Amino acid sequence: MTSYCSTHGKEPSDTLRTFHIKDLYNFFHWMLRERGGRIRKARTLQTYWNTLTLVRQLETGCYSVDPAVQVEMCGARQNLAQEFKLSTAKEDKPIMRAEDEFELLKTLWESPDVELQHEYLRAQLALMIQLAGITGNRPGALRRLQYKDLKIALLPNCDGGARPRLVIDFTFEHTKRYLGGKDANTFPVPDIPSESCLLLCPQTMLLGLLFADDAFAVPDLSPAELFELRIPPGKRELRIPIKQSKAELPLFRRTERTNWLRERLRRLGTITNFEMPVKPYCFRRGHGEALDSSSHISDSQRNLILQHSSSAVFQHNYLSRYITQDTQAAYRGLEPQTAIIRAASGMSRSIDPRRPQSLNDQQLAQIKKHPEVVLARRIRDRLARQARACHTTIKRSSGTREYTEYRHAQRNYLRTKRVVHNITLKQVQTRYREEQPIDDILWQLRGARQDTAQTTSAQAISPLSSERRRVLSALLTFAPPKHTGDQERRVEAIDAVAALCKRQEVTQRKVCRKKAACSVTSRKGDCTTADAKKAIEPDPIQMECLPTQCIFCMGNLELPVSHRTKQFRDRSGLKRHFFRKHLQYHDTKERIRCPHPKCNDRWLEHVDHLRNHAARVHKTLT
Repeated sequence: MTSYCSTHGKEPSDTLRTFHIKDLYNFFHWMLRERGGRIRKARTLQTYWNTLTLVRQLETGCYSVDPAVQVEMCGARQNLAQEFKLSTAKEDKPIMRAEDEFELLKTLWESPDVELQHEYLRAQLALMIQLAGITGNRPGALRRLQYKDLKIALLPNCDGGARPRLVIDFTFEHTKRYLGGKDANTFPVPDIPSESCLLLCPQTMLLGLLFADDAFAVPDLSPAELFELRIPPGKRELRIPIKQSKAELPLFRRTERTNWLRERLRRLGTITNFEMPVKPYCFRRGHGEALDSSSHISDSQRNLILQHSSSAVFQHNYLSRYITQDTQAAYRGLEPQTAIIRAASGMSRSIDPRRPQSLNDQQLAQIKKHPEVVLARRIRDRLARQARACHTTIKRSSGTREYTEYRHAQRNYLRTKRVVHNITLKQVQTRYREEQPIDDILWQLRGARQDTAQTTSAQAISPLSSERRRVLSALLTFAPPKHTGDQERRVEAIDAVAALCKRQEVTQRKVCRKKAACSVTSRKGDCTTADAKKAIEPDPIQMECLPTQCIFCMGNLELPVSHRTKQFRDRSGLKRHFFRKHLQYHDTKERIRCPHPKCNDRWLEHVDHLRNHAARVHKTLT
């Protein structure tokens, strides 16, 4: 609104206070024209209208809108949608059920294509997915969960067993406050005896994160000792307290932005080969459907859990338009075929490993030759030549009109290239969806054998780390036939997750496709030469480093020697790398081990002590 008012010579506060229909129509028309086709849905106008009314409330204190203005704006939005050819089709509302979540989590742990900056983030993402499914909370409530919102306790076994049951209470304080604050809901999550697979178990993931954070108040508590605890005589519970110093810390410290979760889920769904995009609200809709179908939960309890004022909210916004009940059986008086209907309405139905998820070299070359991309690139190159002619280099032209025009053209070129890439990929996927079933049927009718092998070699090039393989094996280990080995299985899974959380994933620098292919074929031939040089060259890892070398990278044995001994451009670059890549996952007041391989596991009191030690002993300044 401020940009619109400054362009048309209006006062923003007066325009918001009067709220004339003419100003509102002109504002939305100006916004659609300025966005240049980036708004494609008519329902986006409704979202902007809701946001504008909230801004008006905050800026002017006017909480009511004239009913006549509301009616006229409804017609204005329809006219604008027709004028700018906005789509009025409703978006699909996919439902993420437990079996779909299983496929998603399996891909998260076993696929080498799911790259995260730190393995702690992988465990956090897995726990967020599990909690989104079993609690149905909005992503904002999930990411604001703190240690003080957890209550871990042992309760007596109601089935008469000797071992008590572990119950974790999750209290969600930070909920949606659009129409005022809501009361906090507490979800008790007990362990499931002899659970067939721990991949969907949130207790395993949460306890692994807590042990990795050293969050328990009991000193030196281990997972094995936790499961050996018993309730004292005369008591009905035994609480396992968390340190008061960590009470205010968020549980998901590196997922504080909703965009992070949305982008990771979208990428994870693509790697899992779901046809529809995976979004945070898919889990909330799946949770709502499970509550609605359960005979143990009433409509009032469902509204309380989902924090809805009435059942109309769930019916209008959460129910899938794909009918999930066997209406044929109901009409003909037959037994409903629940299993096949559930499979037909689930997201796992669309999994296809052969669906193209990226463009090949030929298609990428065609994008560079696209007329819009060529035009945007020519404009960028022309402005770059002008900037170099006036200021020798583009960097020296910073702050000038030529530099501003060049940066605008560069962003426009990248945006145009990205739009053309997405349109081309969507066309390729649409063509595959239309033609591939015909090819599959013809293959079967002709009696030919179809090759279903995967063409990707990512797993061969980027194998999983030993810690990640250990977690995957522990989570996918089936329950023993008797209760004897269930406790050991859970202890192993928690230990594996805690060990993985201390590992930082090694991300290899991406190279062009031809070089990557050549490196795989020539790796065997280079081994003999490398072994010969290794016998002659001295040890590249010395106690005294160069001033711009990172001691954390030197201690990472997973990296090649060239990466471990890398020198940064200057000390400021080393300092940024030191804090952003390594120390952002460590509490500044906790003890930390010197990562340099020559220090022989020397422990330091805190982060500043480590920095002084690095400057004094290793001669590297951070």
